[in-house]
Amino acid sequence: MRLLSLCFFSACSFASYSAELYPDAPAAASDYAFLIGHWQCQYEQLDLQGKVQFSSPCRWQAQYAFDNKMVVDDFSLLDAQGNVTYAGRTLRSYSLQDKRWHQVFLPVQMNATLNPFTAHRDKDGVHLKVEQRLPGGELQPARFRFSQISDKGFVWESSKQLDGSDNWYVDMRIRATRDGG
Repeated sequence: MRLLSLCFFSACSFASYSAELYPDAPAAASDYAFLIGHWQCQYEQLDLQGKVQFSSPCRWQAQYAFDNKMVVDDFSLLDAQGNVTYAGRTLRSYSLQDKRWHQVFLPVQMNATLNPFTAHRDKDGVHLKVEQRLPGGELQPARFRFSQISDKGFVWESSKQLDGSDNWYVDMRIRATRDGG
């Protein structure tokens, strides 16, 4: 009984402490309010010159979790028949300590190298940075950006760095339209 009382007291103390630590989290979570919902998308893989090399339909859906302190979103790439060919989940949590979003993408049925990334929102959209581990083990810096954000849609782009230089190119793009259904 004593152990049960101690556990209950600890849980209540943690809940109270958490509420004190994260009173502004719901306001910060509004950075991703545009993403909440269901989206029909078009994925494009681009070459160095910006020419589309591959295109495919996709779905994206997002929701808040933990009293709006986190955003959980699922992405699925589809084939022509609507079957999922690639999928993953992103967990997004806002830190009051450094005033940034901390996120991780978890691919389905693939080796996950849980590369955490950080993000911030400004007038141009949401900007994200990550170092991705390539199959050979080396790290490759990458940037992601949500832009052209409206109630009806957004554009997501991935950019890769060229050979360690200051030059970047857009290698993937997703154009999303809110699903009316």
